[in-house]
Amino acid sequence: MIWGLCRYELDVGGAVIISHKYRFIFIHCRKVAGSAIKTTLWPHLGPDDIMIGSLDEVLQRGGQLNRAARKAMRHPRALNVTRKAALERWQHGDTARYRNLVNTAVKARYRRSLFRNPVHPPAESAKAMFPHEWENYFKFCFVRNPYEQALSEYSHQKRNSGREFDFVYFLKALSGEIEDRDIMPSGLTSNWPLYTINDQVAVDHVGRYENLEEDFAWLCEQLGIHYQGRLHEEKVEKHRRTKKLHDWYDEGSVERVHKLYSKEVEYFSVPSPVDEKPME
Repeated sequence: MIWGLCRYELDVGGAVIISHKYRFIFIHCRKVAGSAIKTTLWPHLGPDDIMIGSLDEVLQRGGQLNRAARKAMRHPRALNVTRKAALERWQHGDTARYRNLVNTAVKARYRRSLFRNPVHPPAESAKAMFPHEWENYFKFCFVRNPYEQALSEYSHQKRNSGREFDFVYFLKALSGEIEDRDIMPSGLTSNWPLYTINDQVAVDHVGRYENLEEDFAWLCEQLGIHYQGRLHEEKVEKHRRTKKLHDWYDEGSVERVHKLYSKEVEYFSVPSPVDEKPME
C-alpha cells in the first residue's frame, strides 16, 4: 500500500497558479525557484484562486488552505488521497506526510485535465482547461540558463538518490546514452513545452531566474500585489556550488545539454559555458 501511494504521489505532479483576484496565470517551470515564488504569492491570493503544487510548503510555513483547495480535495478524483490525509492528521498530527498528501489530493483533482506524465502542466493543457482565463489574464513564467538548469537537476537527483555519480554520467543518462532510471528527473527535461504552444512562446512575460528578485518585484508591481522585497528562501540556496559554471563543462557536455534544451538555447541565444572559460 505504501509503495503504491508513493508511486501515485510521484505521478501527479504539476504546478500552476490561476489567480482570479489579480487576473494572472503563473506557469511553474522546473528549477527556477517556482516553489519560492508560489509560497510568497500564496498569502496574497483570494479564496477562489487555484494553486496546484507547493501546498505542502504553504502548510509547512503556517499557511491555511483556501476555499478552492478545500473544494479540490472534495472532488471524486481526490477523495481517496484526501481520506488518507485526514487519517494521517488524526493519527499523527501535522506531519510532513500529511502535508504531502494534501498537496497530492489537490493535484489529483486536476490530473486528467492538466497533465498525466509531465509533472508540470504544459501551456496547451492550461489553456484548454481555463480558456477564458488564458485569453484574459496576464500569463508569466520564469526560465533559467539551460546549462545552469542541467547542473541544478544533477545536484537534485544526486541528493535524492543518495548515490555518487559524476555530471557527465548524469548527462549521458539524461540523453539516453545509458539507462539509469533511478537518477532520471520525473517528467519533462526542458521547460520549453510549459510556456509555448506550437513552438511559439504563449505567455505575456518570461522572467529570468538570473534576475529573479528584480523581475518578480516588477511583476508584483504590474499585478498590484504588495511585495515585501524578498522571496521565501529557495531550497537550492542550501546547496550552493563552489565551482564556476564553465568548470563543469567540456565540449561533449555542452553538446549534450544543447541537444536536450535546444529550443531554449536557440531562442534565448544562450552562450556556451566553454566559450566563457578564461584563457590559460
